[in-house]
Amino acid sequence: MKKTIIGALAVSTLLLSACSTSQPMWRKAGITPHDVNNALAKCRYDVGLAKVNQNEKAEMIQDCMMAQGFRYTY
Repeated sequence: MKKTIIGALAVSTLLLSACSTSQPMWRKAGITPHDVNNALAKCRYDVGLAKVNQNEKAEMIQDCMMAQGFRYTY
């Protein structure tokens, strides 16, 4: 009886965790989320100094992060 309950809990936990949605974010192997946020903030600051429109700024931030080896993934 206990094995059945434990098994059912394990299966339901796996099913629920598979249904969760993850947010896309910048990632790089071996880099902590704190360091990713620091790199993104630096790119935003550097691009913010440029006199370009919002569409160009978003593209420049993406280019800045990719130049540092980050990829935007799930």
